Amino acid sequence: MIEFRNITEDNIEEVIALEVEENQKEFILDTTNLRCFANAHMLNKEGIPAAPLAIYANDRMVGFLMYIYDTTDHESFQNEVNYGKKTYFIWHFMIDKRYQGEGYGKLAFGKMLMDIETMSHGEAEYVDLFYHKRNVRAKELYASFGFVETGIIQEHSVHALKKLDKKITEVTE
Repeated sequence: MIEFRNITEDNIEEVIALEVEENQKEFILDTTNLRCFANAHMLNKEGIPAAPLAIYANDRMVGFLMYIYDTTDHESFQNEVNYGKKTYFIWHFMIDKRYQGEGYGKLAFGKMLMDIETMSHGEAEYVDLFYHKRNVRAKELYASFGFVETGIIQEHSVHALKKLDKKITEVTE
């Protein structure tokens, strides 16, 4: 069973210690879990809701994720359907190298989308994300949930967008 838990003083060290495989480090560049957690703290102080969460499978921490709720207003999105609209943005999603290949990524990603679709931070029509252009596994995972590339590439990252349709159902193994 996949569940998400808040980051607390009891689990922060374990979140920080989560790692991807050596050959995947280029996909996350300088985006560490600790940095994401710090970003979430700053964003929340600025009034931008950020949800950094530990991913647990059967009471064992297997990964980390973070999403935010904000307005898509950066100039690179001016021609996109979600420009100027409130959007859920998946900032970070990772499964620890010890637990990859066991289906936790797909289960956790599906659960995260179900949680986003409750719109706990506010109404939105879209959820979007970026992934490294050479990360084929991420591209396939996101496409399996209906994310479509928009054509926007920032540095080495590809932008993908999904229209929220309240049709995400629980993913099972």
